[in-house]
Amino acid sequence: MKTNSIRPLRFSNSIFLILLFLTQAVLAEQQPVLKYNVTGSGNYYPYYIDNKSNPGILPEIIKQVMLLADIQVQHVELPAKRTVKYLHQGHIDFDVISPEWLSQTEKQNPQFSYSNTLFAVEEYLVSLKSSVAQWQQLNSIRNQPVGTVLGYYYYDDNRFKRVDFHSEQQLIQALKMQRIEVVIIDKLPALYWAEQFDADISFGALHSLGNLKIRLRSEHQSLLPKINTAIKELKNSGRLDAIINKYTKSIPLQ
Repeated sequence: MKTNSIRPLRFSNSIFLILLFLTQAVLAEQQPVLKYNVTGSGNYYPYYIDNKSNPGILPEIIKQVMLLADIQVQHVELPAKRTVKYLHQGHIDFDVISPEWLSQTEKQNPQFSYSNTLFAVEEYLVSLKSSVAQWQQLNSIRNQPVGTVLGYYYYDDNRFKRVDFHSEQQLIQALKMQRIEVVIIDKLPALYWAEQFDADISFGALHSLGNLKIRLRSEHQSLLPKINTAIKELKNSGRLDAIINKYTKSIPLQ
């Protein structure tokens, strides 16, 4: 009687241990859901648009890259300043940024690894046409008040006096109202918001020519080969250019 009662117990224990081992193995193989933010200022047109059907260039590109890479992601909407804080603290796992915007110290921060380039962006000194002649050299902003976006990186913000506004939209409005003489802004948002507010702007010196990349916390750097392969496939297929063209075709380029 003892033998018959013990054997089923041992068998049950063995099954339990096998199931436990298999469950742990499956969980170990599952990739984490990466949290990210690409909202910028919230008025970062055409890169981010608060519209579920047409969310902007960056949300669409990130979605396609991560689908191809078979990585689960979750977008977390945050203001620009909090995005930087959350990324450094590990509350989100990646954002999209141009390393050219960063100081040399921040570029070398071991907390982060960078993907291959998604696409290039251009930032300029922008002013009203009536005063653009004085902003044709980058050094012209030395010790001058310059309109910037709160929470954004500027690699040379020790050169000038930051005057922070909440968005690219507000930068163009401030120019039109002559609250500030010159701002640093990406070319596409500048053109879009200038048209919206009928602001007579013009472009001065190029502030930075950058390459937007996924900035990933280094604990996830093992995922970079998959991400880079997905970026390459998206480019080679023409789908990346198609996404960009979808949002830029209506912007009147100068």
